Amino acid sequence: MNISPININKNYSPKFGHNNPWADSPYDNKAKYTVALTTAAGVLAGMACHAKYKGYSLNPKKMFKNFENSYFRKVEFDDAPVITIGAGSCLGGLAGGYIVDKNKENRKAKKRETLLQMTNISLPIVFTVHLAKLGEKLGNKYWDKNKPKELQTFRTKLPKTVFAMSGLFAGVFSANVIANKINEKIFNQGKGRPVQASDFSAHLDDFCVAANQISDAKPIYWISRLVPFALMIAGNEVGNTTLENADS
Repeated sequence: MNISPININKNYSPKFGHNNPWADSPYDNKAKYTVALTTAAGVLAGMACHAKYKGYSLNPKKMFKNFENSYFRKVEFDDAPVITIGAGSCLGGLAGGYIVDKNKENRKAKKRETLLQMTNISLPIVFTVHLAKLGEKLGNKYWDKNKPKELQTFRTKLPKTVFAMSGLFAGVFSANVIANKINEKIFNQGKGRPVQASDFSAHLDDFCVAANQISDAKPIYWISRLVPFALMIAGNEVGNTTLENADS
């Protein structure tokens, strides 16, 4: 895909968090519904691709007949499914944006937003998942096996929790740096802005995944099932981005 520079504003700051893609959209309801539908289709396509790769049946009859063992119930939302579903969301939103808007400059803005959203989805998840695994490994390796049995839970839970949350913050900061570089080098935009505390409120999917890495408790499990729905925000932002609202 050839992406041309968009010289909107030399002081442009990439959207590191999420705005409200519905309320901030310049499009009418019909266009917004179109983007929402293509985004949902992209998310479903991403889930289907990952489910097929993992060996789950895509036959609706089989899925609902044995729902307890279906992909949606069994999948652990770590980096691979989140990145796959996130890509589906962004590409679905991009497709919807192209359908509702033929303006070349607006389409360029949507392509830029796709890259930024994928950066914002991928890095925090990768850091969170792999640092959580490292924390668990270190906990198992260095914990004193002679300590009382009731303290054994801390052998993996405490370092895993610390590493997972550290990974989330490291990933969010890294995504910010790379998003700024994308805008500066590829799109000839300004240097952007540093991470702000409010940016973390946008990462519902990341917090769900971090919680799922730390605990297998039932409430955490069910909260993690919200990840595909949270990822729809990115696709809707892509599809509703225009030249005018790209730096809002």
